[in-house]
Amino acid sequence: MSKKVKIIGVVVYFIFGLYFINYAFNFVVFPEFIVNLDKWIILVGGVLIFIGGVNYLRAGKKLVY
Repeated sequence: MSKKVKIIGVVVYFIFGLYFINYAFNFVVFPEFIVNLDKWIILVGGVLIFIGGVNYLRAGKKLVY
């Protein structure tokens, strides 16, 4: 993967992580149109967490030749 794609991935993970932290503690009040998308944001965040877990497991495997 190129470096730009990795940076975009990290930014997306970071944004959704901050959203979930804010969702629990309400540091920032979001505009109404973002709140209306809450179910979709939670869905995408859950998928990203799942993908992150799979990548974590894949990275933990050691190749034996």
